[in-house]
Amino acid sequence: MRVFRFDEIDSTNSFLKRESNLENYDLAIAKNQTDGRGRRGNSWVSKEGAALFSFVLKEDAELLMEEYRKLPLVTGVAVLGALKKFKNLNYKFKWTNDIYVNDKKISGILVEKINENFIIGIGINVNNKEFGDLSSSATSMRIESGKEFNIEELIFTVVEEFKNCFGKFLSGGWKLILNEINERNHLLDKPVTIKIIDKVVRGIGGRVLEDGTLEVTVDGIKKSFDIGEVHISFKDKPAK
Repeated sequence: MRVFRFDEIDSTNSFLKRESNLENYDLAIAKNQTDGRGRRGNSWVSKEGAALFSFVLKEDAELLMEEYRKLPLVTGVAVLGALKKFKNLNYKFKWTNDIYVNDKKISGILVEKINENFIIGIGINVNNKEFGDLSSSATSMRIESGKEFNIEELIFTVVEEFKNCFGKFLSGGWKLILNEINERNHLLDKPVTIKIIDKVVRGIGGRVLEDGTLEVTVDGIKKSFDIGEVHISFKDKPAK
């Protein structure tokens, strides 16, 4: 495991994707990102005060690729575990890749694959206090607790938590991980809007299922979704 530190970079995910001869758990850390991204190319506010980092997970040829689709969920549980060690707030997991506190986003996860490597990028709002246009939808550990935290210590704790969670996953512990996801399921019983390319589906959020998909009740029928941009519908009246 090597550690690459930057005062500023386009994004830690992009840096690792450009590198060759990567080792398992190579880690890139940045104070600022100029091109931070979330899933589907969404931007991530990436200013100093946040934990901005990515690490490498080498592909295991014996693990089916469909199992790797659960990787954002395994990562989410690892982030939850690390955050609770620093400050035990009421964290919630928003399928498939976000952590929320008090209905505001505090962390995002981006998993990308290049060649035989998975690049796991994580952004956590730690000591940030300003979010610009996202002030109504984002928060930080400092805002929620009134305390400052050691960012690099948190980063290494997340990586260690991931190693433990992924080891549990490989050892047949997916159901235990899934139970924790559902105990902190931010979308459970809430009206949701799911955007899939040019299609919009409205319903009531349910449990995350065994295969990692999200159950949503649409027009009285339970359906599962494996992709899509999910929003809680505060104004839209969902189908029942």
